Amino acid sequence: MMKSASGKGHRAKMEIRVRTSFLYLAIVGMGIVLLARPAQADTITLSGSLDSSQVVDGGGSSSTATGFGTVTIDTTLFTITTDLSWTGLSGPTDRAHLHDAPEGQSRFTPPNGLFFHELLDDTTVPLIDQVACGFAGGGFLTYCAPATWSVENVLQLSATNGYGYPDFASLVAAFESDGVYIDMHTQLYPEGEIRGQLLVPSVPEPTSLTLLGVGLLGLGLLRRHRPA
Repeated sequence: MMKSASGKGHRAKMEIRVRTSFLYLAIVGMGIVLLARPAQADTITLSGSLDSSQVVDGGGSSSTATGFGTVTIDTTLFTITTDLSWTGLSGPTDRAHLHDAPEGQSRFTPPNGLFFHELLDDTTVPLIDQVACGFAGGGFLTYCAPATWSVENVLQLSATNGYGYPDFASLVAAFESDGVYIDMHTQLYPEGEIRGQLLVPSVPEPTSLTLLGVGLLGLGLLRRHRPA
């Protein structure tokens, strides 16, 4: 009987050691996953608000208009989709552009200005929804877009087409580095009434605090399974 009890105690200790080993491996595996999780994604999103305080060309702007823009880059389909909404412009708008320049800088300041894309045309703003400009409008609209409106624009490129950059990958890298800005033009502010810098939101990396939490969780589980 004593030998049987001793054998059972030995097996119990072995089972605890095995469970402990698996738990340690699980903790190490969780740490590796946290540290080695890939940062790549099929889509990259930039967003930001538009207002007059960000306008740098044409002597600035004192407009009370506001807007919001989102640019979604699909690195698999090679598309750049812009969703833009605005309200309260001083009048109809004939142009809205995507430009590649850092915050506070003009697209006319070298080396900026490689990328330039018109967001307003008869497709993004259907002709039936356009309004009279009241001035000699420019851009690609037959007339003008209303002072309060929203549009979606899809730019189709390819792996080798960087739209001013050597290729699509170079364009994406530039956007991720400095962002891209949208400006909107009206009769009162032909050089830009409102502007907004669109940036990739910062995502916190796994930190030592996270790993510490994982370790503490593992230690708690070990204490629960530790033999008396």
